[in-house]
Amino acid sequence: MATPSTTLPDVLYPLSMFRVARGLPTLKFEAVEGSEVPQPYADLLVHEGDMTSRLEDFHGGSICVRRLNSSNDGRAYFREVVLETVEGAKPVEYGAIEISLANLPEELHDKIVAAQRPLGGILNEHRLSYSSSPRAFLKVTADDPIREALGIEGEHLLYGRSNEIAGFNGESYARIVEILPPAQAAGG
Repeated sequence: MATPSTTLPDVLYPLSMFRVARGLPTLKFEAVEGSEVPQPYADLLVHEGDMTSRLEDFHGGSICVRRLNSSNDGRAYFREVVLETVEGAKPVEYGAIEISLANLPEELHDKIVAAQRPLGGILNEHRLSYSSSPRAFLKVTADDPIREALGIEGEHLLYGRSNEIAGFNGESYARIVEILPPAQAAGG
């Protein structure tokens, strides 16, 4: 398992920031080893690649962004989102991302802030080299805001990860918390 970085506020950042801003209670979660993540979540989460490609392969089509909340100070862009299949608008991920606009080429800024395509898709489309470094794998208790975002009902333990995307020179492109819907809702 990736060890949480001491330079970040917490392993749930930036999702924790959105929850505080919205007056929501602290999310109940447990950090787990990658080997403890069950299938099909493990194939989707326990890797050093981008989630966009994995989700598109798993769900058999393109993924788009449904923005729930966002803010932009020109240097960093924050958004809380649900990723959905383009065809059928099926939720495939809930999460939050801090994108370091200052570390990315200016010609990508408008596409990123438009919040239509996931960051991984934009980086791949523009052939921008990057690495993905999971900080932690998460077992999350779905609460009302997550159930609402993913369109699910009832009690669920969900799996996700806290991740950082960095450029070729090591500069941070993004910090992300990615939570997947229940397996029966996530099927390919």
